[in-house]
Amino acid sequence: MDKIKQNQFNSWFWDICLFIILFFVMMYSLYYVQNIPNVILEQGLAHRIFYFHVPVAWVALYGPLFACITSIAYLISRKNIFDLYSYSLNIISLVFSFGVLFSGPIWALSAWGVPWDWTDARLQSFFILFLSLIGYFIFRSLVTSFQKKMLLSAYLTLLCGINSVLTWGAIRWVDNPGNHPSSVLGKGGMDADMKFGFYFSVFAFHLLFLALLRLTIRYVSLINEMNRLKQNLE
Repeated sequence: MDKIKQNQFNSWFWDICLFIILFFVMMYSLYYVQNIPNVILEQGLAHRIFYFHVPVAWVALYGPLFACITSIAYLISRKNIFDLYSYSLNIISLVFSFGVLFSGPIWALSAWGVPWDWTDARLQSFFILFLSLIGYFIFRSLVTSFQKKMLLSAYLTLLCGINSVLTWGAIRWVDNPGNHPSSVLGKGGMDADMKFGFYFSVFAFHLLFLALLRLTIRYVSLINEMNRLKQNLE
């Protein structure tokens, strides 16, 4: 019992440290990107949403890939812990995907004059990714058997991961007729202050991803334990 309490204390201690670091990193990132880098004149202040939109999009694309890894681990080992990780990762991926679809039209309206460009491959592929994540949670909720739920979820997660790769490749592999800019990777066009602000924002939102993931895993673990207790009582 003492060892369990010690492990719980260590876990909460590192969580608190992570959130303290996240707070100061995020506050500095928000201050820097809103005040230091120059803006693109054609877009005005709306350009600053770039420092939110792109880092969030990166995390939204990484999440399903990490979930795929844990789903494959579940299919191989059939250990419930991997379904827990996969489910938690998909929750965070859905939240960040919504952030992309929310912030994108705000930036697009300023840059393109329209909130959504139906000819843009990246936009459509990201929307499909968002719908696939929604479908994951819908189908998972419809299955009552816990074992079948985990098995179906693993295969649906693989589908979401494929959609994530296709979304990432839409801007690189497709002759895109839309307005979406090309990848920021490998570009030398950003000023030094813009580049620092962008990559510092990427770091901040990855910390946010990690912090939210740890909280989500705790929450899902608690819900799973409550469901098991209810089944035992019935």
